[in-house]
Amino acid sequence: MADGPEAAARKGRLRAALGWGGTLVLMTYLVMTTDLTMAWRAFMNADHTLFVLTLVISTFGSYILDVVTVRELLNRVGIRVGFGEFLKTKGASYLLNIVNYNLALVLMVAMIRKRTDRGWGASGSPFLLLNFVDLSVFGALALLAVAAGETPFEPTATIFVALFAAGALVAPPILCGLTRLEKLPGILGRVFSHDILAAFRHLEFRSIPWLMFLRSLLILLYAVMGWAFLHAFGVDVPILTLMVFMPILSLIAFVPVSVSGLGSTQVVMREFLAPYVLPAVAVTSAAREAVIDAYSTSTIVSMILLRAVIGLVCLPWVSRTLAAARPEQEP
Repeated sequence: MADGPEAAARKGRLRAALGWGGTLVLMTYLVMTTDLTMAWRAFMNADHTLFVLTLVISTFGSYILDVVTVRELLNRVGIRVGFGEFLKTKGASYLLNIVNYNLALVLMVAMIRKRTDRGWGASGSPFLLLNFVDLSVFGALALLAVAAGETPFEPTATIFVALFAAGALVAPPILCGLTRLEKLPGILGRVFSHDILAAFRHLEFRSIPWLMFLRSLLILLYAVMGWAFLHAFGVDVPILTLMVFMPILSLIAFVPVSVSGLGSTQVVMREFLAPYVLPAVAVTSAAREAVIDAYSTSTIVSMILLRAVIGLVCLPWVSRTLAAARPEQEP
């Protein structure tokens, strides 16, 4: 982002090529290793009423809640953007997010930059902070699941998950504190004084718990959404266990090796979720994996298509706004 829009566009095209290539390879692997007839039967036998209701309510609910929580974070670091304006910007970003999250991020950063006197780094800083707040919430939920004995991993893996979750939980206040230090030596001083960390310097410590609470509502909504989708396919995963899986799946989806997690998250979902397929739905290992493949493919593709419609509705307004002359800044 600090390199400007041209460099970001070049990197975006490279990530897009890698993402589509990775998606093709991973989807080919899934097709070759699943029973397509069984997967289709699992989709046809799913509870389609629950599926459609979950799709519509969770997609639009998460859309609105995401906008509300991001605007709150922006306000807390001194950036004012109207609700309607950011609603349309976020909606338009869904189209780019189909290719890669970073391309969607560039669009939102461009809108922030247009409405402020900040450079690319400072305009993108709130979204980096947002990632750490989300990671902190994931960490808190994962620790809650571990404490409740809902982790499905072996003891050694559970310890690793707990340590990672604890680190994620305390990351925002630690980073906010480090960016306020004035005499860090050498490269540390340059890193923590960089514009990309400006939001960490502007955020008050007392705002962190409030932002975590707001973002936890969004993440809990995603957890309920996943739980409902799984139940539509006859998969009974305890919701606390699902919260342990979510940060891992989110991290995999974030890595630009596929488009919107197609293929990459699906391979991991097989390992995580297949044991929870109800015996009345599937008995053999191959059948359980086919059920998970039907669930993961249909939910990911359906959400991509619905969000693409939202993006197509919002994109003309965002394009006109970004193309217009930059307004004078208010004093």
